Amino acid sequence: MNIESTLLAFVFNFDNWAKTPFVNSIQKEYPNVKTEADFVYSDKCPACKADLHYQVKKPEQKRPCVVNIHGGGLIIGDKKNSTSYCYMIAGECDTIVMNINYGMPSKEIPQMFEDVDPQANHSDDFLFPLQIRTHMDALKWVEAHAEEYNIDLDNVFVSGDSAGSQMTGMVMACFDNEEYAQALGVEKPGFSPKGYIMNCGLYNMDIYKYIPVGRIMMAKLFGSMKPHKMDLWKYHNPIPYLQGNVPNALVVKGMIDVATIFQSDMMHRRLKKVGVNVDFYEGKAFPNSFHDFLLLAPTKEARKCLKYTVEWIEKTAKN
Repeated sequence: MNIESTLLAFVFNFDNWAKTPFVNSIQKEYPNVKTEADFVYSDKCPACKADLHYQVKKPEQKRPCVVNIHGGGLIIGDKKNSTSYCYMIAGECDTIVMNINYGMPSKEIPQMFEDVDPQANHSDDFLFPLQIRTHMDALKWVEAHAEEYNIDLDNVFVSGDSAGSQMTGMVMACFDNEEYAQALGVEKPGFSPKGYIMNCGLYNMDIYKYIPVGRIMMAKLFGSMKPHKMDLWKYHNPIPYLQGNVPNALVVKGMIDVATIFQSDMMHRRLKKVGVNVDFYEGKAFPNSFHDFLLLAPTKEARKCLKYTVEWIEKTAKN
């Protein structure tokens, strides 16, 4: 067992485990939010299950929908770790939120942290770009069930944090650039998302390939100790493929987020350059403006960021 990989797994899983009380506490604040848990949205791998969160009141009109992709360094995690974020969005702006799991490479320390990183989410077969293909299946599930849940397909959003933000960027690039979509072998739904929310994202892994943590993340995701030698490597970073053919985006970063090394700024600049209607939020509270600060939902800065996000969803859905 690789020492670097084991240490990485422990750190990420410990972080997710530590957030569990925040997840539990926020659910009590929104008793009117109903959850439908662990339904299958894709047959591409057994990990493809999702939770649906929405207000139980009967809507007067069709609701927007957010499909959320959890983070975890591309190789670790579970939808449960994003539940507080999803609950607040569903509870604050009457939006249906689909919080998805996806397949990840084989898991280190398999007997630890099973609750926040289930073994069922991992396999040697779950390598890139399977994840992006199943994210598209989540959007196709939304399309197939739009009438059942009264979803407004003109107002569907994709959201993610950390590695989930990178994959949100990849989904965005698939809708923006047909060459990129074909390279990843995705099958898109019959509609295009209204916008993309990228929280504390990392995008260009060339920056990390000489750093043990980044090197191991990408080696596991690609199933090779030299992923940068593979043909698919150039597609791991969606930024160069963005051409401005998507409508809206919100980029979120933390002031002291050292994990992503200004990558949110890189994404923001690219989107502005190609003409996307992009908004930007920077968490500036100390100490809670670190990586994925918005997932600590009861904290002041997280609530401020989530309020901004909810207002952005509502404003974008109206336009």
